[in-house]
Amino acid sequence: MAKLLYIALLYPGSTILVTAPKLNQVKRIAFKHLHDHLNRVKRHTPDLYNRIITDKGMMRTMIRLKNGSTILAEPPVPETIRGHTAKAVYLMEMNFIREDTELYTAVLFTLNTTNGYLLAESTPWTTDSVFYQIYHTTKYKQFNKHTIPYTQALPPNGPLTPEIITMIKNQLRDDPARWRREMQCQWTEDTDRWLPMTLITHCTDHNIEYHDPYTRQRGAYYLGVDLGKKRDHTVVAAIERLNNHQYLRLCHRFPLDTPYTTVIGFIHRLQTNWNTIKTIALDKTGVGEYIHEDMKNTGIRNLTGTTFTQQTKEAMATSLREQMRQATCPQCGWTGTINTTQPKRHCPQGCHTPHHPQPLNPTLHIPYDPETLNQLNTPTYTLTKTGRLQFNHPENTHDDIFWAIALAAHQTTQHHTNTPLVR
Repeated sequence: MAKLLYIALLYPGSTILVTAPKLNQVKRIAFKHLHDHLNRVKRHTPDLYNRIITDKGMMRTMIRLKNGSTILAEPPVPETIRGHTAKAVYLMEMNFIREDTELYTAVLFTLNTTNGYLLAESTPWTTDSVFYQIYHTTKYKQFNKHTIPYTQALPPNGPLTPEIITMIKNQLRDDPARWRREMQCQWTEDTDRWLPMTLITHCTDHNIEYHDPYTRQRGAYYLGVDLGKKRDHTVVAAIERLNNHQYLRLCHRFPLDTPYTTVIGFIHRLQTNWNTIKTIALDKTGVGEYIHEDMKNTGIRNLTGTTFTQQTKEAMATSLREQMRQATCPQCGWTGTINTTQPKRHCPQGCHTPHHPQPLNPTLHIPYDPETLNQLNTPTYTLTKTGRLQFNHPENTHDDIFWAIALAAHQTTQHHTNTPLVR
């Protein structure tokens, strides 16, 4: 962001764009840092501040400088980016942007007439991405490439705390793939993962946010509750079914040691505030049997108990993956399933937008949330001698978010009528 400010000052009247998998990410991270920097300038060098900007020029999604330059936040939509003539474009977490090929093409046309700058950064994620190709193919050799592993951000060169690094390393010692991705900036294969990273990216939707559980919401929702306390977290996930599409509207993860009475109260509040909760699927394994009875006795409605066995886990995990494979074409209405290993997913009927092949839209939409995306990629699987799937996850990692979402997703296929059960 400091470099973007420098470019904006160096080239008067220029337009500079910032985008990310989720627009709020640009607001809360990129523009927050830029605001903080400009406010420091205002405190320490007020004359300089007054020469380059006014207080009215500092907005949540736009910075307007006195020289006519503008730094603007935009969603990662190719058509929106293409509508600008920019001097610089900054792509945050580029490896997580779903339509990255189309977006990259739009950026090139945006920068073409200004001979502008493209800055792209990301944590490594999928290998079928433009960001990966920039690092590993010769056709992008014009890029300057920089890799910053955690070792370069330790004191005195960076803000990372050695004690926190040690804690993270201990927690991820049985998940070396995530350690290499997050801390060493390395791409990893996920051949033993139930949900490949390419499939998770396909379902990531920058247009949606989680609902506020404490405000009223309309719609029909399916809840999944995966119970934990000491070692694992309790997670409540909610999926809304709308026009043959499913939207992950809530993924609430309680801190460890949260009393079950707090969880029950939270679900009561949801059932009060949200229009129609068609079913609440609860993990009845172990202590869940007693929690199930407590919930019924306190008046929670439409409760379904599920005991986690090899068979039920296979059914739920399969249901979730099959829903994630469903896709539709917004132009011709084609609906079908995609190949989880297919790198790019365009309409098989040959539909085109004005500039590129029409990408398929997922029917299960997941907000961009790094913790959720990583946990969806955590479960591994093996095939037993009896032909059943057995699921596991590396030691010191968590899969509670995965199973809460799987519980909710499975219920959308079991209860998909339009008739409300109880309000």
